[in-house]
Amino acid sequence: MELRQYWNLFRKWLWLITLTAIIAASSVYLFSIQQTPVYQASTRLRVIQGSSNNATLTYGDLVLSEKISHTYVQLLTARPVLQATIDKLGLVNITPGALAGEINVTPIRDTQLIVLKVKNIVPAVAAQIANTLPQVFVDYNRKQQTARFRSSEQALAKQLSELGQQVQSTEAASKALKGASDTTTLSRQALLENQLAQYRSSYGNVLSQLESIRLAEANAQDTLAVVELAIPPKTPIYPRTRKDTLLAAIVGAMIGLGAAFLIEYLDDTVKTPDDIARLTSLTTLGVIAKHGKEGEGAGIVTLEHPHSPVAEAYRTIRTGIRFASVDKPIRTLLVTSPGPSEGKSTIAANLAIVIAQSGKKVLLIDADLRKPLQHKLWKLANNLGLTAALLSSQETIDTNNLFTATSIDNLHVMTSGQIPPNPSELLGSQKMQRIIEQLLQSFDFLVFDMPPALAVTDAAILGQIVDGIIMVIEAGRTREPALIQTVQQFQKGKARVIGFILNRFQAQRSSGYYYYYYDQYYAKDESGKTAYTGSRRHHSSKGKSWKQRLWRTVRRSS
Repeated sequence: MELRQYWNLFRKWLWLITLTAIIAASSVYLFSIQQTPVYQASTRLRVIQGSSNNATLTYGDLVLSEKISHTYVQLLTARPVLQATIDKLGLVNITPGALAGEINVTPIRDTQLIVLKVKNIVPAVAAQIANTLPQVFVDYNRKQQTARFRSSEQALAKQLSELGQQVQSTEAASKALKGASDTTTLSRQALLENQLAQYRSSYGNVLSQLESIRLAEANAQDTLAVVELAIPPKTPIYPRTRKDTLLAAIVGAMIGLGAAFLIEYLDDTVKTPDDIARLTSLTTLGVIAKHGKEGEGAGIVTLEHPHSPVAEAYRTIRTGIRFASVDKPIRTLLVTSPGPSEGKSTIAANLAIVIAQSGKKVLLIDADLRKPLQHKLWKLANNLGLTAALLSSQETIDTNNLFTATSIDNLHVMTSGQIPPNPSELLGSQKMQRIIEQLLQSFDFLVFDMPPALAVTDAAILGQIVDGIIMVIEAGRTREPALIQTVQQFQKGKARVIGFILNRFQAQRSSGYYYYYYDQYYAKDESGKTAYTGSRRHHSSKGKSWKQRLWRTVRRSS
């Protein structure tokens, strides 16, 4: 698919893309404005590792600090910490579980920093929680770390108290023995002095151990420090009405575009002459643009509007038929279509008119013996016609009273007549061949309006007798398998299909050069006035806004 085709596809389905974008954006907008605004306050914390010295910080200390940070991330949302925060702030109607859902704690990789974010419908409350939670955690963490040294401190303090009492009692006993001169007393005093020295030494050792534990306790106090306090936010983080609406519009447009591609992928209808050329080896004789009312009760455009672009398209088809007659002359032409209601009867009538206008004597025969339409197009009675000729018992049939002259020179019309019970057998009979041979003695050209080729076998049967077959394809309706099957059906019967007519072609929905062709070249007649285009009108650019003229220029340039 070329870039131009993508652009044409986008232009064709622009309404769907716009619609899905508007629906998505409107839905998100209406949903957003009904939501309660939620605000988020954030604070930045730093992990202080008590056992490290900032002046001699090593990589190992940093890794350990990062692990501590991850631990603190979990502990900051622990139930005791959250409950203490709730109690301290006096928050009501909120549980620790609900508060945990409003808190997001994230460590910053390769740093000692932690980001604490708190959401709440009240900006001030969000900031208070973000600032109070670290304080509560520091107190909680300090108590947890102090509990590790409490038992050792108590044991050493008890031992130190006992040693102190022993030192005091020994000192008192030693002082009581001072001044004695007998050998026994001196020996006793020397022993007390020796014990006192030991008690003092033990007291000093225990005191040193106690101080060491207290120092270790002080150094091991890992804690948090607030680097940046939270402030009440001014704008909510949810709902983000503008941003969400814009994103919804983009997503909706993408969904619409995807749906358009899916529809085009699944759409197997014939839309342009390029599709016909891709599916068959036959040519497209002409393209008939969609114009106003068609079918039963519709006017014949080549008669009512001879200078219209549609009438000119029929003359182009007439020229194509002449080119197909170079090797093998075509005097009998069958017009059919794969399915019903594709415009074959109207096209057969208009073809008969333009061929008659070229100077040939033409007979338009309504050979649709199931649902005839020509008598309604020409407002004729349908009492006598082709059926009467086929059911006649005479070998030589007087056909002069079976067809009617029209207001157009050289053109006569033979209606179908009464509907028979066996149309296929009648059309394939020897009588039908003799009628055609007899009519060719009076007319230069016979145009047969036939039933749909896939619905019944009438067209396939008569197609073996006539010189050429024209197949009418309705743009955007006839499916590709139906087109292929119809062509194969005629080829099996060795019938000659000379080409296709693409009917009801909507130029503005198709590729650029077709649109330009119909919109520019055929928009005006030979006098320079705006030509008839049925339901579609052409206006000059005068009086239009610059936006309309710009858009029209873009479409033409594509």
